[in-house]
Amino acid sequence: MTIVIRSSHRSYISPNPLSSVDKYLHASANLLVFNPPTAPVIEIRQGSITLELQEKVVFGTTGKAEILADDKQMESWRTGTAQNTLTVKTSETAYLAIKGLVIPTSSLQPLNPGTTLTTVNPNSVPDKILAALKVPQGLRAPNGDWLEAVSKLQRHLSLVSDAVQRGAELVKIRVSGGEFEAWVLELE
Repeated sequence: MTIVIRSSHRSYISPNPLSSVDKYLHASANLLVFNPPTAPVIEIRQGSITLELQEKVVFGTTGKAEILADDKQMESWRTGTAQNTLTVKTSETAYLAIKGLVIPTSSLQPLNPGTTLTTVNPNSVPDKILAALKVPQGLRAPNGDWLEAVSKLQRHLSLVSDAVQRGAELVKIRVSGGEFEAWVLELE
């Protein structure tokens, strides 16, 4: 499938985490869409990007950003889908991963309007799992070695995915004035 860049300001294709400003955010965005952590992403540095889509794609965003997917507001640090348009704006640095994004470059490249990107198998994650995937607040910063933090996040997302496939449901719990989320699976 082909994606067309409709508008782009300070947006780049980053082929791997080593070419990104923030290695952890790059890898984390990929994990949200079940891409390898070293797969390419779109890096947005105090700018914006709007994509025109030809079919449904799965995407993940990390960093502080405003996201419009088919004119619906979305949260950052989670997985989403879009079928027609996808816009990401940030006043900081944010990353946009698209399931199956393929690029022909090995260096950081600016993205210009009219540029086309290609994806392979862009809609291969079940909707039930997509709705559950997000990065908890405690895993949004690497707190040390970024590779170790990526491993922790990968394990978390794998456990959430497995729990959802087994029928677990997300519940909110209040403890000592704080609200927490927990996955609950009823055992027979």
